[in-house]
Amino acid sequence: MNKPNILIVGYGNIGKHMHKEFAKHNPAIYDKFIPEYTTAISKHYDIAFICVPTEMLPDGRCDTSIVEEAVAQIDADVINIRSTVPVGTTDYLTVKYGKSLVVSPEYFGTTQHSSESPDFVVLGGKAESAAKVAQIYYHVKSGSFQVRFTTAATAELAKYMENSFLAMKVAFCSEFSLIAKKFGVVYEDLREVFIMDERMGNSHTFIYENQPYYDSHCLNKDISALIHFAEGEAKLMDAVHHINAERKAASISGERSE
Repeated sequence: MNKPNILIVGYGNIGKHMHKEFAKHNPAIYDKFIPEYTTAISKHYDIAFICVPTEMLPDGRCDTSIVEEAVAQIDADVINIRSTVPVGTTDYLTVKYGKSLVVSPEYFGTTQHSSESPDFVVLGGKAESAAKVAQIYYHVKSGSFQVRFTTAATAELAKYMENSFLAMKVAFCSEFSLIAKKFGVVYEDLREVFIMDERMGNSHTFIYENQPYYDSHCLNKDISALIHFAEGEAKLMDAVHHINAERKAASISGERSE
């Protein structure tokens, strides 16, 4: 394979990470909010990675308009959506624009729990298109790097499943910190015993005294989006969402009354 012609759309945290990942291929960058990166969109590319934000709309749904705008503009053999989008988005845009789309849940985050460079990638979409994206990774990763091929819908839902679990874990640990306090148990000691079992995992188990709830940009918007597009099936996450909101309100109220 000749040196691939790569475009990265969106130069925020994820876009910068992707740029670093594929630095040897000297990818072009397009970001309509950064003047020096507004010309690259007009060329043809082998692969284009969409790393734009999908913010939360006032009603809690996921705003995919900037993703669709990018898909409409890009001229590439394959477009790889790295942004978090609701289930069905990739298939819908594939049909609407007649382009080859693949979606990959992003596991590079910005918290202390995040991996600098995950040792795997999930590629959801048609086999031929996904294989073209995989080739890009094969040229920058070692043989231990894992590539998982699946459907677009599975890849899209996997990201929401991961973030839902992390949100639920924060809510769970927060609840046990309250239970511990009731019985005179030090939560930090309880946590150390809890995570001795490797099945529990130690990420997202710290409870911060001034913030006993999750307030992450991604968790906030993704849990809300899931509740909306799942249409009544996300009962557990709906409960987590409300419990978290109550704890946040109580904590903020307590701070104001001090």
